[in-house]
Amino acid sequence: MEKKESVKNSLNTLHCKTRKALLWMNLSHEPFVVLYALLPFILRKDLNASLLQISILTALRPVLPIFSFYWSANLTHRKHQLRSNLIGAWVLARIPFLFVPWIHNVWYIIFCCAVYEFFNKSGIPALIEILKINIPKEAREKTYTFYFVLSFLESILLGFFIGGLLDLYPHAWKLLCCLTAIVGLSSLFLQMKVPIPQNVVLPHVPIPLKTKILQPWKEALSLMKKRPDFAKFQYGFMMGGFGLMLIAPSLSIFYVDTLKLDHSQLITGRSILMGVGIVLSSYFWRRALADRSIPDLTVRILLGFALFPFVLLLATWHIHWFYVAFVLYGIAQAGSHLLWNLSGTLFAKEEDSSQFSRVNILMLGMRGMVAPAIGGLLCQLTGPSFVLVLGALCCLSGAWYMTLHAKKNLNPIH
Repeated sequence: MEKKESVKNSLNTLHCKTRKALLWMNLSHEPFVVLYALLPFILRKDLNASLLQISILTALRPVLPIFSFYWSANLTHRKHQLRSNLIGAWVLARIPFLFVPWIHNVWYIIFCCAVYEFFNKSGIPALIEILKINIPKEAREKTYTFYFVLSFLESILLGFFIGGLLDLYPHAWKLLCCLTAIVGLSSLFLQMKVPIPQNVVLPHVPIPLKTKILQPWKEALSLMKKRPDFAKFQYGFMMGGFGLMLIAPSLSIFYVDTLKLDHSQLITGRSILMGVGIVLSSYFWRRALADRSIPDLTVRILLGFALFPFVLLLATWHIHWFYVAFVLYGIAQAGSHLLWNLSGTLFAKEEDSSQFSRVNILMLGMRGMVAPAIGGLLCQLTGPSFVLVLGALCCLSGAWYMTLHAKKNLNPIH
């Protein structure tokens, strides 16, 4: 009896420390996220960044996961490194932004964003595997969804403050980059207290550089062949994700040059109303995550993303459509965030989830190598409106592909 009580207390402590760390990671990160989402707009409006610079900046998020993929390549057999892997990525992602108040030209901001995008994705496999180990499935999905919603409630409040501040003091973003990075770094104290398994460490064997480069790719391809249900999920998400990345370089051009938005209008849409869409829909997405198949969920998400650029184009007639577009985007983004981040645990079952999360990141990087460059070139040749329509059609093609497989007997994932 005492032994059972001791085990129960130990599990409660494990869950409590993990939840506290996850909560503060979400809340401390959100001020930076709100500001970071504005950087392409800020660089175009305040620093007169060129279309080339905007295209490079928007390409960083999808391209760099190709390299982030290697950061967690050995976690499957090195679970004792989960915490240090996560902490290292968290710190390195934010350090360059501490110097923005003193170095604030366009190319340095692009460098900061490149470092952030590399390390921000690098820590995801470790984080998801820690959650899988330390928190049971049902509690994990509820906790992850609840904290995700809390962070967007925070972003709604922050949106009012940051939007008004930047309209009064347009150059305040430089100091905010530093301050929000410091706030994010404060979560390290709780991350260091998260318990991790002390599994047997495999003996160190020198590995040739060629093997280090190729082995993660071979493991990813092997996993896709072994799990056709996971592969089909990746293909469908690839089509829709390609469409979203295709329109990314055009968005800042469309907001500044076509819609003539100011900081407050963009933040009202991008942070506040998108946050409203996320908050209002997250509960239903979490329920759907337990009740519906992943192909069915993916179809709904991609249809939501396809609506976003179509409705955004209506904003040329009235600004209200700009706000409606971001509510719709928030609804789709809530489902996408939960499904993309938790899909590793859903497909893995009792296996190591980091291998599935790494493939998510790899596929993100692969489409990112191509889509933003094509989108930037097309925007230069045809203007942003055509690219928005093309991106919406790519999302629709992904939804159509997943519809074909939603009713087929794929390997069970629940």
